[in-house]
Amino acid sequence: MPFADFAELNWQPAQDAKAIPNTLREMILDHHSLTQRLKQIHNNEFFVRVISHDWQEPEPSEKAFLNCDDQHASVREVLLFGSGQPVVFARSVLPVSSLSGENRALLALENRPLGEYIFSQPDLRRGPIEVTDMKASQFNAYLDFEFATEIAWARRSLFYLRERPISVCEVFLPEREQL
Repeated sequence: MPFADFAELNWQPAQDAKAIPNTLREMILDHHSLTQRLKQIHNNEFFVRVISHDWQEPEPSEKAFLNCDDQHASVREVLLFGSGQPVVFARSVLPVSSLSGENRALLALENRPLGEYIFSQPDLRRGPIEVTDMKASQFNAYLDFEFATEIAWARRSLFYLRERPISVCEVFLPEREQL
């Protein structure tokens, strides 16, 4: 994980966050599919690059957020690309206890967007959105360019798929200046 622990971040309810930049506010507060929105914005020039997808112990703050004591979870980190540029870093935490029955399909997404799958399911419920800001430079290891002092905004949500919790954190990478 590029950042040490979510506990070090100042997560707050989205409705209380006054500092979200106007350029991101609507997208961050949207309760619908980010994948669908990005496809619209980028005229379907959209793809997912999987950084990692393996079994790990969730971070302590992730366990607390999920209200789950599972020692193992399927943790998936990806970059979402729009118009050929990385626009979002996403980290999904899928506890073992949430991966029974039809939810096991989440283990076989490969380079397909998680959002596309879960928003197509009839038994999906989304919890409140929390937001925070962070240094964009902590994602440099995954990029073919570097951020210096830029700030990235993130949101996280609990989704309940067939009444089983999964955590999804999406970090909106700053737009780069075109050279």
